[in-house]
Amino acid sequence: MTLKALILLSVWFCVFITEVTELQIICSSEPVQAVYSERVLLQCYLKPPLDAKSQTVKWTRGNDIVILRQDGKDNAGAQREHFEERAALSQEALSKGNLSLMLSSLKLTDTGRYKCSFITDNVEKSCYVNLTVGESDVIGSDQPVKANVGEDVILPCHLEPPFNVSTLTVEWTCNKTYVHVYRSMKHDPNQQDRRFVNRTSLFCDEIGKGNISLLLKNVCKEDEGLYICHVPKLHSQVRKGNITLKVDAAKHDTKQQFNGSSNNNTAKNTIGVIVGVIVGGIVIAVIARYWQNQRDSQVHNGYKEVFSKTGATFRKTNWRAK
Repeated sequence: MTLKALILLSVWFCVFITEVTELQIICSSEPVQAVYSERVLLQCYLKPPLDAKSQTVKWTRGNDIVILRQDGKDNAGAQREHFEERAALSQEALSKGNLSLMLSSLKLTDTGRYKCSFITDNVEKSCYVNLTVGESDVIGSDQPVKANVGEDVILPCHLEPPFNVSTLTVEWTCNKTYVHVYRSMKHDPNQQDRRFVNRTSLFCDEIGKGNISLLLKNVCKEDEGLYICHVPKLHSQVRKGNITLKVDAAKHDTKQQFNGSSNNNTAKNTIGVIVGVIVGGIVIAVIARYWQNQRDSQVHNGYKEVFSKTGATFRKTNWRAK
């Protein structure tokens, strides 16, 4: 190796050591919470960014090695069996100084304090991340859901914290009768009671978010009761949620009230017509009497004039039409 090459190498090494010495490694300061069987990203990165593809990156939990990367490849022999095929680092992310760990198919025993380490030439930079793995519970509704006859209603049910149940079975029952069954990522009509056929559905776009609410269409009085949403194979102590549906027959009563009002109005109209006819008859009779009197008066006046001319005596009498 030439003197010039040695000088350049020495300069590069000094610069690299300076960068490593001034380098910071930063982890998430907030505890990380995740759900059983899901996956989680434990964040860890270098500041300023430094290509770490060919450097040593190690994640540990206590004395257990979660993943160890050396000379650009994973050292599978050093990894604890508990984390096999579940821990991974991103090659692209490492090139940008991102040392974050992806941990999948989480187990409750994955809970703990994780250490992220960046090691180069006997210089080690480390930081810590706290992980808690919990279970999702099925949550129904404490308050009863109310609906009127003939309406569509949503019976709310979800998983808390949110959990993807798209690959699990979801059962809705009422009084031990199957209302709706979701199995193999679709509606399974085989067990559904015929009373609910074509009247129920789940929100397919929301199942992946833990929303397993039921849409019940054209509600009838017989639908009233206690509904249970159940995820049988959910890894949780709370797999069921209860929802009470109360059906109000107000819509039916309103119709009866409308019919009663119509009958009342009809009766009132009938009475009005009768009264109108009577009043009209009286008015016509009065007018007819008036014109009869006018006619009689004209006849009397005509006779009076005739008698006056002939010298006869005129005596006023009551005249009636014959």
